[in-house]
Amino acid sequence: MSALKSLSIFFSWLTIALLLWGCPERSKVYIPDVPVQKVEIGEYGRVLFALDPHSLGKGLDSLSGEFGFFIGENVDTLQIMQIRSFITDAFNLELAGKSLEKYPDIGFLEDGLAVVFSKMKYYFPSFSQPDVFTYVSGLLYELPVHYADSVLIIAIDMFLGSDYEPYRAVGLPLYISRRMEQEHILPACSREIISAFFPDDTPQKTLLDKMILHGKMLYALDLLHPELADNIKIGYTPAQLKWCRDNEFFLWRLFLDQELLYQTDPRLNTRFILDGPFTTGLPEGAPAMLGRWLGWQIVRSYMKKQEQISLQELLHLTDTQKILSQSGYKPRK
Repeated sequence: MSALKSLSIFFSWLTIALLLWGCPERSKVYIPDVPVQKVEIGEYGRVLFALDPHSLGKGLDSLSGEFGFFIGENVDTLQIMQIRSFITDAFNLELAGKSLEKYPDIGFLEDGLAVVFSKMKYYFPSFSQPDVFTYVSGLLYELPVHYADSVLIIAIDMFLGSDYEPYRAVGLPLYISRRMEQEHILPACSREIISAFFPDDTPQKTLLDKMILHGKMLYALDLLHPELADNIKIGYTPAQLKWCRDNEFFLWRLFLDQELLYQTDPRLNTRFILDGPFTTGLPEGAPAMLGRWLGWQIVRSYMKKQEQISLQELLHLTDTQKILSQSGYKPRK
């Protein structure tokens, strides 16, 4: 590389750095100016299933300090009986054993969450790093991750691999079990945390309201996980994502021609927003959650044009019609 070209590249980067430094607005693109703090995850599932069922009371007392979120401070007789029944159940023992086999070391999760928490602090200065625990839920598939009261808990048995036989044995649908992979843990955590930063009065009346709400969430994942493929962020297969991209123009025309955006019929929520194996009434290959996907594209288009708006400000915008109008969203045929 010539000296002139090297010098040109240097000054290009210098110009960008000065622009970022002098800009009073909070950039939508994460700049690592917030220190990454170490995350230590308490493995409640590991220690719980290692306890002796015959002296469970004493064992639980030893855990009440670190794992008080799960067992409280004073364990009573009924609680001991319930926990003994849980940890001696053959099915739960299988889940616990598989969890230890699949995740003997959760360093990858601690490192990943450390970066996510740093980004959250950047975008939301009021964010406080939560305590994090993994546990064995007994296949609590409706809530694989939960964030509340500055505590993040992860049901590690919900991420044992899409081909894990017990998932099929208990009748979990394929569209759910195929997301039970390691790569889905971090975005699942981020979705739960981001949800807490949406204002309580976020509108959810019209179909457009719901589309934009989910579009904001997916856009937040763009910022928190730029390395992730889009299909992972929304929970599609690569083929389902391709279907959306190939049919984006026709899908948008459907919403416009049938005047769906401003309707409040709850059946539209079921058809276009809720999770499921497919969307009824559309050609084979059409995935569920198409309203979410379109909302995502609208929000992306809007944020490209509104560079002064931060992620935090975006979440507090309630005029979904204004977002749509100012997005200039118009997919190509």
